[in-house]
Amino acid sequence: MPNQILQHAESIKKYVDEIIRKKNQINGIKNPLDLQKIKNEIKNNFIEIEKETTQLFNIIKITEENIKPVVKPLVKNEIPRPLQSKLEIPRPKIPQKQDIIKSENIMPKPDATNIPRPEIPQLQSGIFRRLTKEEKTRYVKELNLSYEELEQFVNEKKQKNKIKKEIKEPDYTIYKPNEIGAFANKYMKKTADKLVKKYPQIFKPLFDKFLMVEMEMISRSYVSLMLLFTILAFPSLFLFFLILNFAFKLSIFTILLIAILGTVGTFFGFYFYPSSLLGGKSSSIKLELPFALVHMSAVAGSGAQPISIFELIADSREYPELRKEIKKILNYTNLFGYNLTNALRNVAATTPSKELKELLNGMISTIETGGDLKDYLREKAADTLNTYKLDRKKQVEALSTYSEVYTALLIASPLLLLITFAIINSIGGKIAGMPVTTAAWIGILGFLPMLNIGFMVFVSSSQKGL
Repeated sequence: MPNQILQHAESIKKYVDEIIRKKNQINGIKNPLDLQKIKNEIKNNFIEIEKETTQLFNIIKITEENIKPVVKPLVKNEIPRPLQSKLEIPRPKIPQKQDIIKSENIMPKPDATNIPRPEIPQLQSGIFRRLTKEEKTRYVKELNLSYEELEQFVNEKKQKNKIKKEIKEPDYTIYKPNEIGAFANKYMKKTADKLVKKYPQIFKPLFDKFLMVEMEMISRSYVSLMLLFTILAFPSLFLFFLILNFAFKLSIFTILLIAILGTVGTFFGFYFYPSSLLGGKSSSIKLELPFALVHMSAVAGSGAQPISIFELIADSREYPELRKEIKKILNYTNLFGYNLTNALRNVAATTPSKELKELLNGMISTIETGGDLKDYLREKAADTLNTYKLDRKKQVEALSTYSEVYTALLIASPLLLLITFAIINSIGGKIAGMPVTTAAWIGILGFLPMLNIGFMVFVSSSQKGL
């Protein structure tokens, strides 16, 4: 019988795998006849699974007679659970001629002096009966609590649950419609679709960058918006500079040239805007990842499920950029019905962060090979944190070099120039045909502040996150 059970179970597994494989094929099939054929095959597989299941249950033959109640003494001070069914002690039965009673099915008469108290089975539905007043009094006395303390605890718990329910976000993200995007789609969608189909080599890089930065808009709507603003840019710029013509006396050719350049600039501005966001997002994720990994490792160490790890990170507000990537994973699992490994694989393919891509691919390998995710996250957290410390050390050393450069160029050099200007002014000389005082004021009020601002921008961009 075990061999038969194993054969039927393997057959059921084979049909299930076949159904999964055919469902994955449905997404790429456009021919209605082929699609209907695949659906019929899936339906036949379900019928075969039902047949195998029926045969399996016929072999096992589970009946109420095979199930024996578990009887053991009730633990003292244990809160009784509600009765699932009445436990009856069978009375002796006088055998008849037509009755065939097996000796092993006869329950012996219990000893009246020592009858064990049975464990009351738990309801499968999870519905519990209310405690009596005497039971409540006894439990409160055993816990050494007063009714006031117990009531206060219950009220606080209810209040916390109410607050959590009010602030809890959904397990998936749905973007709200954009009015400007809807307007652009209304008038430019057909044109945008034609251009995308005609020039896929131009728009494919844009769509790839678009997915990486997770802009709250559909990519086709973004193309429609880009075309709309590009078309509106020419007349807007032309009219604007035509009005300014009265003050600056610009020629028509100059105005047309400015309008054309502005239109081209608008198109390329929209085209390269997603790419400009990638660097900042990748850097932010890199800075947040070491601390998020420590958090994830701690959650995994508590025995939580892998999906619960991502839910806790998404609920946290400490990792804003990483949270967006985690929300993608939850969208795939909770909204689109993907399993966790496929969701991780899709996010790893679109994330702009190399470090996050390596982390997600490692988690996929660990889950699929049956490895210990807790150990993997702990080791990854330690490595990432060490790398973070080394990067911070390098940045601090670079700052010391920048401070020396700043002192030499923007403090010592201006002082030497002022001394030189004073000497030139004392002998009555000029600088580039200007009086020395005028040149000094231009340097102090114009050139020197610009150098300081440029140096600060450089340091800020090179030492981001320090």
